[in-house]
Amino acid sequence: MSESPNAKKMDARVPAPQLVDEACQLAAELLSAPRTKVESREAAKMSRLLADPAGKELTFHLADEVFRPPGAAARAATFRRLIKSHEVPAYLRPHERLLMQLGAFASRFVPGLVMPAITAKIRQDSQRVILAREEKPLARYFQKRSKINLNLLGEAILGEDEAQRRLEQNLELLAKPECRYLSVKISAIFSQINLLDQEGTLAAIQKRLRPLYRTGKFINLDMEEHRDLDLTCEAFKRTLDEPEFADLEAGIVLQAYLPDSFPALQDLTTWAKKRNTPIKIRIVKGANLAMEKVEASQHHWPQAPYHDKTDVDANYKRLLHYAFLPENAKKVRIGVASHNLFDIAYALLLRKHYQVEEFVELEMLEGMANEHARALDAKGSPVLFYAPIVRKEYFHSAIAYLVRRLDENTSPENFLAHVFSMQPGDAAFKEQEARFRESFRRISNLKTGPNRKQDRNEISCFQTESFENSPETD
Repeated sequence: MSESPNAKKMDARVPAPQLVDEACQLAAELLSAPRTKVESREAAKMSRLLADPAGKELTFHLADEVFRPPGAAARAATFRRLIKSHEVPAYLRPHERLLMQLGAFASRFVPGLVMPAITAKIRQDSQRVILAREEKPLARYFQKRSKINLNLLGEAILGEDEAQRRLEQNLELLAKPECRYLSVKISAIFSQINLLDQEGTLAAIQKRLRPLYRTGKFINLDMEEHRDLDLTCEAFKRTLDEPEFADLEAGIVLQAYLPDSFPALQDLTTWAKKRNTPIKIRIVKGANLAMEKVEASQHHWPQAPYHDKTDVDANYKRLLHYAFLPENAKKVRIGVASHNLFDIAYALLLRKHYQVEEFVELEMLEGMANEHARALDAKGSPVLFYAPIVRKEYFHSAIAYLVRRLDENTSPENFLAHVFSMQPGDAAFKEQEARFRESFRRISNLKTGPNRKQDRNEISCFQTESFENSPETD
């Protein structure tokens, strides 16, 4: 009796093609997870927002500009200017549109009352995405969740006094018995990053990391800017190579939208295999594309991330394929951080294929499509929640994070932009499925290594007929 194609043993190194078909079926199942009433209301609001381009634009401007000026009067003037120059968002309910117009009128006379009220409203509306750092709400959150990755938000770090305060705030948080997992960016604990003085910068970063690692809690080094990739990886390895941290388990993030991330994963894996204790790598798509584009434009550099979203998705799969190999996963635990149900479903099937379930964990943002996290939990795959927290007095600084998340999650190419109204088998689902399948076809020809390879000998300001500045040295 001949063996059926589906009964053939799957190759131990190359995932079987049928995993892609099975992942699409599982994604449809996860998408059908029921929502609570609150989640249904928020999903409906997000659907209205995405269907209202003018309202979306105003929402972006309000969140990004209103809280920049110092003083309530200046903020109120910015608020009125934006309301006047844009239509009141159609996605808002009638009473919300009325309150916005009344707020703009009243802000002329009592800005000190109106602007704090607007801030309070934004904090209330975003409280499921950006959590309160105050003791009572944080204690309630600890009771609600058992698997949490906290990220303390605050003002931008411009000086060493601020960096020291942020370090102390993180240590204060880690002193809580309930806090067992914390994400930290090197730019949040050290302000004087100087890539021309790499050794001095690394020494200073290691000095800041040691008190965090000495708490014995799980510290995850977060990643934001491309410039910090090599520096963060090197600081991570050097600090954990110190004798007192030889047996400490810690983590780091890699962003799939950087072509540099695959060689970084290979390097970290090779290094980790020499340690007694495993490390963890959290694999994300990347959420700082807008700033990377601005930086590249300002300095006349090539854009650091991939230009095509499908290439990002392809690199994400490539990272998973390498990381899930049993000989790698046993030394490098993996956090699959995504809300794309096709990627999540594929990760579930792929880890089962390689029999590395105990080394692979699913991760999601708190407050974003929590019904899918419940569906995964019901399947025996509990999710680790990435939870940004901020104190009331620093909430205006968290607005930047909120804008970045809103921009990322409402991009037409992003899965989350469609998930609030998508149904299995509809046009949006089929489009996302096609993107998912196309990403696999791109893997074999995917660019690896940095997009920026500058040779000053090849750069001339006389190459064009019109004047053009030479790019700054990268």
